[in-house]
Amino acid sequence: MSNVNEAALRKQLSEATRMMVMAELLDYSGHLSARIPSTDQVLIQPRDSSRAGLTADEILIVDLEGRVLEGKGPAPSETAIHLGVYRAREDVQVVFHGHPPLAVLYTMVHAEMIAIRNFGYRFIGCPVHPDPTHIRTLEQGAAVAATLGKGKYCLLRGHGNVIACNTIPEAFLDSLEMEENVRGVINATALGALKPITPKEVEVLRPSFDKNTYRVAKTWNHYQDKARMAGYL
Repeated sequence: MSNVNEAALRKQLSEATRMMVMAELLDYSGHLSARIPSTDQVLIQPRDSSRAGLTADEILIVDLEGRVLEGKGPAPSETAIHLGVYRAREDVQVVFHGHPPLAVLYTMVHAEMIAIRNFGYRFIGCPVHPDPTHIRTLEQGAAVAATLGKGKYCLLRGHGNVIACNTIPEAFLDSLEMEENVRGVINATALGALKPITPKEVEVLRPSFDKNTYRVAKTWNHYQDKARMAGYL
């Protein structure tokens, strides 16, 4: 993401946030952030601004200690989630935290996340962070990062999810497909005995999806146009 400048990131963050509201991945809470390339600074929306109407110029710049360097704060109360991941993972450029209602169900049952949809193989066994409280301190953020480990996804007990990746469109796709996979599990359960994606199938799905390098842009462009037509952009 090194070739994406701050202005482009601000635009993508504001658009992705509105698109996530439209797709019911965000409501009045939750947030998306991005590193400013080659810095220890992070773009994130203010705590109290509407997710449905976020604009690029509202977005704050914070440092890795959570201090607001630019913009009218305060920063979200759970900015520590983002900072914990960025401090632990230099490879991560974008972090999403939301409260998708279906994916969070997997923090409320004695069962690991499974895959029914083929793209859902990425989320099998998604770890659950045990702290059900709001993640407000750097220490709590570091604990979330430890649960995430070297992976891209984790759930927060009775709370939400965390997605760590390289680009904003990728974060949008991952959050969308995590929720869609769980919706598939719930719907399939109504039909009878489930047939989850198997470890053998995962091995053939990985190279198959690796060839679909266009999927992120294709999904982003589709939802961007859909959001424009619906008046979200």
